[in-house]
Amino acid sequence: MGASYQEGAERFYDLFGEKDDVEFYVDQAMKYGGKALELGVGTARLAIQLARAGVEAWGIDTSQHMLDAAEKNIAEEDPETQERLHMVLGNAVDFRLPEKFSMICFPSCSFDHILDPMDQRAALLNIKKHLAPEGYYVFDLYLVKELKADKEWFVQRKELEDGAKVIRSGYHVTKPEQRLMSLDMWYDHVVDGRVAKRFYEGSDVYVHDVEGVRALLDETGYMIVEEYGDHHGNPYEEGDGLIVFVTRPKKQ
Repeated sequence: MGASYQEGAERFYDLFGEKDDVEFYVDQAMKYGGKALELGVGTARLAIQLARAGVEAWGIDTSQHMLDAAEKNIAEEDPETQERLHMVLGNAVDFRLPEKFSMICFPSCSFDHILDPMDQRAALLNIKKHLAPEGYYVFDLYLVKELKADKEWFVQRKELEDGAKVIRSGYHVTKPEQRLMSLDMWYDHVVDGRVAKRFYEGSDVYVHDVEGVRALLDETGYMIVEEYGDHHGNPYEEGDGLIVFVTRPKKQ
């Protein structure tokens, strides 16, 4: 897997990761019924919303720091919601659960953290083993219009309710020959004009292309039910920066 979340970075992960996908994934889970599994569950941002909607939600993540943050967030929920949530340390390639799921999702474009094409294939086969009959696998991916060598710094700032701020600075390097992008980020917690704490987060991502993903899904025994260009039900069109796949195993 291609992410390394050091202790502390999870405190500010969601602060810079605003997403508009919650309603989409909750609707998908409610449509298919049964249990849902979220891969790359992180801080349980989405899993908690699934559980609040009445879905029994499982979550898997490779980072114990993220799971610790998830458990803290879950502890703030009411007892009924907490009972519907189950967090497990593991990864998409080789996790094993004694459950079958009506929906397995890999949101936040996290499938791209699986860097090796052979591991991508293994993950899809493993996911399929954990789907209930008539189950669906739903995931999204960022798309790059032109993959080229690139290096760039960026800086983002967020104000906190207590008057402090968090400054996230990052540096990314794109390696087109490997279809990889490496990203290093630092979170500075600034209090009264001084850096009180600094946390690091590093990740590598595989830059997918649509035709390659379609071929990989076909090879691993999936049929594509829908392709969206966003989380609002708009059909995918060539040139979109995001694609959302709704898939299910091919019928034997």
